[in-house]
Amino acid sequence: MVYGLRYYFRLTGDNKRAINLPSLKNEAKLPVILNRNELRELFNAPALLKHRIVLTLIYSAGLRGQEAINLKLSDIDFQRKTIHIRQSKYKKDRVVPLSVFMARGLKKYIAAENPHIYLFNGKEPDGRYSVRGLSWVMREALKKSKIKKSVNLHSLRHYVE
Repeated sequence: MVYGLRYYFRLTGDNKRAINLPSLKNEAKLPVILNRNELRELFNAPALLKHRIVLTLIYSAGLRGQEAINLKLSDIDFQRKTIHIRQSKYKKDRVVPLSVFMARGLKKYIAAENPHIYLFNGKEPDGRYSVRGLSWVMREALKKSKIKKSVNLHSLRHYVE
């Protein structure tokens, strides 16, 4: 209602009244975090190696879904144990560490799937996996596991050790 009134006052040229309206604050909620057992169950739920690897990579490197599907083979540096994230949120590049365990899993995945340009091949016109596909993988993994918490793909970015 506040934003509707603000819009109406701007249309009628009464900007002073629009500015005096209060702004609404969003509730600050803590994210839902999965414990170690739940994470282990989630990562073991998918039948396909590709799905297990993409979920564990998102968790271990703290990636956004869009960042994961944009990863190219050339962005993974096994020598330095780093992942180069290109043009992510706010068009910024960043480099994140690649764990030894995750590097082993990625090497196994690359040997089995033999991806070409993108790390995770899919049905998009350019050959990438889709964000909707990633969300589906997460939903299916949650269905197969016994996790009852309200989590989504982005929840994997939040973890406590």
